[in-house]
Amino acid sequence: MKNVSYILHASHIIHKLLLSVALVVLAVLASACYSFRGGSVPEHIQTMSVASVIDRSGFGDPTFREFCTETLVRRFRSDNTVQLVEDNGDARLSPVLTRVQDQIATVQSGDLENQRRIVVAVEAEYFDAVKNKVVWKRTFENFDVYDVADATEGRRQAAERALRRIADDMLLAVVSDW
Repeated sequence: MKNVSYILHASHIIHKLLLSVALVVLAVLASACYSFRGGSVPEHIQTMSVASVIDRSGFGDPTFREFCTETLVRRFRSDNTVQLVEDNGDARLSPVLTRVQDQIATVQSGDLENQRRIVVAVEAEYFDAVKNKVVWKRTFENFDVYDVADATEGRRQAAERALRRIADDMLLAVVSDW
């Protein structure tokens, strides 16, 4: 009787061990297949050009356009998925700043503004020059909040934070939407 009990106990331990090994192997295989980007740029796209951002927002601050262009270029260079070139890339990203809107975010007692929200929208077209087709055209929008007490500098910093997030979203769209 002791032998049967011992064999059943040993069988149970071996079963648990095999199940644990199988789960570890499955986890390793699943993590090897998963990409945080969800895709990659096709092999025929080796280079990309990013056009200077055009400002059609009517907001009147040229620093936002310049900051957006510089941030996009810096973001794509640091990612290193494709090589950036000035002109004639295998792909082309053409961004247009379409909206910069300053809105009331919060009001404190006595109907005094406390914080404002700046909403930024950039429309972009991603063009595959090798296959001569538009891959996507979409609007990326983001916002940030700033204190009214530091309106000028706060507005600039909030717009820059929103533009950084938009640049990240554009990069993700370029490398994952194929």
